[in-house]
Amino acid sequence: MTGDTTMGQGRHASPKATMLQIRRVAAAVLTTGALVSVGSGQAFADVMDGSPFSGQENLDQDGEQNLDCGNSARLVRVNIAETKNREKKCIDTDGRTRHHTGHFGGAKAVGGTTIGPQVNTAQSGKQNLNCGNSADLVTINILGTINQETTCVAVDPGKKRGQRGHIGHGGHGDHAAGARALGGTSIGQQVNTAQTGKQNLRCGNASDTLTVNILGTIRKHTTCIAADQSQKKGSASSYRGPASADAGQVVGPETNTGQNGRQNQTCGHPGTGIDLPLGQIKRKTQCATQDRSFTQGR
Repeated sequence: MTGDTTMGQGRHASPKATMLQIRRVAAAVLTTGALVSVGSGQAFADVMDGSPFSGQENLDQDGEQNLDCGNSARLVRVNIAETKNREKKCIDTDGRTRHHTGHFGGAKAVGGTTIGPQVNTAQSGKQNLNCGNSADLVTINILGTINQETTCVAVDPGKKRGQRGHIGHGGHGDHAAGARALGGTSIGQQVNTAQTGKQNLRCGNASDTLTVNILGTIRKHTTCIAADQSQKKGSASSYRGPASADAGQVVGPETNTGQNGRQNQTCGHPGTGIDLPLGQIKRKTQCATQDRSFTQGR
């Protein structure tokens, strides 16, 4: 097994290099003519897909530029002697493509009761990326190839003027309400994530329990980029609500992540699952944040 994890923050990386990468990714996504594109082959064979045993995902997003993309939570995935390609691309350049709650009172995801994996994600505010994470209970790959690639890009290039208001409505004041993820009851692993504020990245993490790879190849590649070049006139006041991820009742591994503030990155964590690599397993994660925004005084 080989692992390759790259995490870079825009404030340390070359701004030109980061923006060039953003433009390349954005151009590739927009050329397809769709926000989300799926690879040529159906991704994996899901055993008991759609049943109460297939896992549960609860998602609540509030505000602007919240991306939840390319995540998986299944009880069993099986691939035998086939090549499966799964490609997921998400891009947000206007801040209005990921509104789920329809209001700015904060995001709250509450877990239920399930036999299998459970994922609860609450995001509120600006540029929260939760992409390419996996919480599959069992993956079996025999004499086959599994390619999984997830790309998430959130860009705010805008110039904003006007009165103080919520994020996404213009103005010189930013307000990101709180986010709270409440775990439920599950037999299987559970992942609870709450993110509030600006440029919180949680990408390419694994909470898988067991991966069996026999004479095959498994590749997982995740890229997450958040860039803010907005310019605002007026005061520099901002508010970011609290983020809390509360554990539920679970039999199996549990991961709780609460991120609040600015440029928090939880990326490329391999987890505590068991790999039986009688073949080749490659995981690669790249996270980058860039904040070149500034506020002009009156």
